[in-house]
Amino acid sequence: MISIIGAGPAGLYSSYLLSGKGYEVNVFDQKKKIGLPVQCTGIVTSKIKEIIPLEKNIIKNRIRKIELHSKNNSQSLSLKEPDLVLDREKFDQYLAEIAKKNGAKIHLEKKFIKKEKNTILIKDLKKNKIESFRTDFLIGADGPLSPIYNILNQNTEKNYYKGIQVRAKGSFDKDTFHVYLGSLCPNFFAWIVPENESIARIGLASQKNQISLLNEFKKKLEIKNDSIIETQAGLIPIYNPKIKTNKDNIYLIGDAASQIKSTTGGGIVQGLTAARCLSNAIADKKDYQKEWKKQLGKDLWIHLMLRKYLNRFKDKDYDKLVDMLKNDKLKNILETQSRDVPSSFMLKIILAEPGLLSFASRLFI
Repeated sequence: MISIIGAGPAGLYSSYLLSGKGYEVNVFDQKKKIGLPVQCTGIVTSKIKEIIPLEKNIIKNRIRKIELHSKNNSQSLSLKEPDLVLDREKFDQYLAEIAKKNGAKIHLEKKFIKKEKNTILIKDLKKNKIESFRTDFLIGADGPLSPIYNILNQNTEKNYYKGIQVRAKGSFDKDTFHVYLGSLCPNFFAWIVPENESIARIGLASQKNQISLLNEFKKKLEIKNDSIIETQAGLIPIYNPKIKTNKDNIYLIGDAASQIKSTTGGGIVQGLTAARCLSNAIADKKDYQKEWKKQLGKDLWIHLMLRKYLNRFKDKDYDKLVDMLKNDKLKNILETQSRDVPSSFMLKIILAEPGLLSFASRLFI
């Protein structure tokens, strides 16, 4: 018997894989509806297609170009394989459907209370009553504020970015994802992710002042309040390699395990990859933490180091960095390599543009 707390992508895909291996799986979530509220930008690299096939109605748009903006420079990258803009509600619901077809049971409006030996206590939010479920394995796929995280990591600090975006009407180049670097959004970046020619997701992430920063960004873009369809927000965990992700048949996955790219805040591909590692570790009686770190640990660490590196940049540094993208060899690497796997191209980048070493001192400040 396996209990999964959290019906986001990592939890649902884990339930699909584990039920497919013959386990009895229950998924519990506080939400009233799978996929809502939406709390992420929903842009993923084409690497997701190596993990799971996507139905056409899940893909809102295909991004073929990334436009990078610093305070005084702009450069574009043309992607060999387009990024995909997902309809997050439909994506999560698709994962729920394939999990249920494999035999997984999904229970909504159910809140995890605590674990007692081989039993978990769950509060039925509709009936306002406590229920108990026997469980052999407990999986925390319950997001940035995971209660399961606290069982395994009482003394390990967890830090976050706060992401906020609006869906707004306007006129947009549907092929281009815009990234704004520098003082416009210190210590992270701002974005425009088009869903089509007339609607885009416009936002940013920050550890503080995210609402005022977004207001300034909307002002810069001349986004009027009457063009805003909705506002979405969520926490983005910062990867911490010290987090324990399994002990005594208790596991963490996805945002609960901070399996997030610190450079971009993306974690869907990483969560799905970790779900595969988890299902294999349980079935084959392997060490889950070792398994997922073999797949993801090196690249998540590189993303973390790059984020710490970039967080020391001033506007003039970003201007210089963006200007370096005039280098055709450097552009070609960034256009053809997956951002999910920086370990595969970091050395190539340095060899293509030795000028990047001029920023090396930022690592030691």
